[in-house]
Amino acid sequence: MWLWIGLVWMALALAGVLLHHRVRSTEPSYPPEVGSFMLRLESELAVAHPGVDFLGMLPDRFACLLAIDGQETPVSLHEAFRHAEAFPDAFAQVVNQLVEDIRELGLERAGDLDFGDAFQLLMPQVRSRDWLRQHGTFGDSGLVHTALNEELVTVYVLDDDSSMLFVCRAHLKQWGKSVADLHHIALGNLESLGSEGLADAAAEAVLLQSGDGFDASRVLLLQDQDGLLVSVPDRDVLWAAPEQGQDVEALIDKTADLAERATHPVSEKLFRITGGQLQTVQAQE
Repeated sequence: MWLWIGLVWMALALAGVLLHHRVRSTEPSYPPEVGSFMLRLESELAVAHPGVDFLGMLPDRFACLLAIDGQETPVSLHEAFRHAEAFPDAFAQVVNQLVEDIRELGLERAGDLDFGDAFQLLMPQVRSRDWLRQHGTFGDSGLVHTALNEELVTVYVLDDDSSMLFVCRAHLKQWGKSVADLHHIALGNLESLGSEGLADAAAEAVLLQSGDGFDASRVLLLQDQDGLLVSVPDRDVLWAAPEQGQDVEALIDKTADLAERATHPVSEKLFRITGGQLQTVQAQE
């Protein structure tokens, strides 16, 4: 019984992740010259700027969302489009200048943040250690993080309607706060954001997939529930259930499959909460 519930829920998670990807990938119609510009921009970023990810266009305005050195930033494209139209042979230089300007402005923005403004926006985000190794620096300052287990860490973001800024050590120095301070505040904000359904995880399989970017992070609110099996294959997916009656081998395989197909992959591992810690569940040999 529990096996079928677990597999059905996780199959629904996969469908939801793929739907989310398709929705984010859907762009409004643009004139041919604008569509050509956006295609060239995405291609140039992929080839010449490996630290920059094009995440899609923003609705209702000529702007896109870029992740630059791990920082998600909305970028107006009006000026870059005008320059590209005026100097078509200098497209690479136009894109290079755009990226340099964003990096410079982003660093200035990070330095100007006041903790009173940041307090309400501070949220925890669960990521893999591999992700941290790849994206763990912003400028010359490393991202603040707390170890969750051998596979996962908690990083901290300032999240608003238009962007997501990762907290780095320079922020801590400016604010005069410790990592423990940030963790406590972020958990409180996460709990206030909502954890509907988590209370049922001790009795039945639960899937959280709200799309707010913090479903995987809600595993932090379950750490006092020993004996639960949990998986966080995607940033926007948390699955949890009692271990009794589960086919662990099948769940391990399903979690790995979900992570491989995820839009924002976190971990391919299945975990068990033991003593308040997330322990990797090993497949039987």
